Amino acid sequence: MIISKPCVTMKGVVIGAYSWERRIKLDLTKTAQCLKERGYTVKKLLPGMMLIVEMDGYEVSVYPSGKIIVKLLDDAKKGEEIARLVYDCAGILEVVA
Repeated sequence: MIISKPCVTMKGVVIGAYSWERRIKLDLTKTAQCLKERGYTVKKLLPGMMLIVEMDGYEVSVYPSGKIIVKLLDDAKKGEEIARLVYDCAGILEVVA
């Protein structure tokens, strides 16, 4: 399950990935490499902590828990589209979709 909602503390969208089948844990290094291969700019990678990527003009923060924050975005549906790309690269899209 993917839940996308406006952030209450800053302008942006927060997306969460949830599954009854397995624990969500993203390999940020693998995810960063995949996103880079797809043409996105990896701004910062702190393995096991955080990945920051430039996607569609937005700064996207990705966490190992599957939480994603898209800064300065106010469209939850667009946030979900971006999250699907990230989750696909992380190899968990089929689990959360």
